[in-house]
Amino acid sequence: MSTGIHVLRKSALHLIYFLYELYIAFALSKARRTSRMWNMQPLFAQNLLFRNVLLAGYVIWAVMEVILGIRQLTRLRAGAQLQDKGSRAVIAVTVGLGIVLCLQLPRVVPATTITRASVFVFWFGIVLVYAGLAFRLYAITVLGRYFTPSVAVVADQQVVEDGPYKLIRHPAYTGLLIMFLGFGLSSTNWLSLLALMGCALIGLSYCIHVEERVLQEHLGQRYQEYMRRTKRLIPFVL
Repeated sequence: MSTGIHVLRKSALHLIYFLYELYIAFALSKARRTSRMWNMQPLFAQNLLFRNVLLAGYVIWAVMEVILGIRQLTRLRAGAQLQDKGSRAVIAVTVGLGIVLCLQLPRVVPATTITRASVFVFWFGIVLVYAGLAFRLYAITVLGRYFTPSVAVVADQQVVEDGPYKLIRHPAYTGLLIMFLGFGLSSTNWLSLLALMGCALIGLSYCIHVEERVLQEHLGQRYQEYMRRTKRLIPFVL
């Protein structure tokens, strides 16, 4: 009798030990899955510093565009003719959609997260954001009073060929594309990067088409010759 009880007790202990080992294995597996899912989230969702740095880039860009918009209103009152043809609305919709996708896709499609050297990719993206903003501001400064965020011309419109305009016709848009590339990389998600750049290129392509058509109509042969000597966005390439 005592032998049977001893066997039952030993079997019960083995069963308890087996169930305990099974529980530990399950808990560790769940922890690993949770850790992997957390690591697949974008860095700005994991770290407050990254989130604030990225947000600062968006805020600085937004403030800059608002100031440019206010300056445009002043120039329109001074006699500049707006010939936008809806391009401002197109760029607002396409870029707005691109930014929403850029911020949401990392959460929705974590499988396309940039996992290798993600911290470096994030900070490299931030550098590109501010480099793009600086280049856009430089191009705007060189163009001077002829620059407007929307397509507009003034009575004494000239072909400006100073600074970056010696090589490319739309350096302010080049600055935007560099900035969007930076925002896309800072999302640390390949799909977000493609979505933002794709939307931005669609909007900017339409703006460039409208702007060049208006300037050809307004400046004629001078602008056509300038177009033959320069590229649109990237020197010697595009």
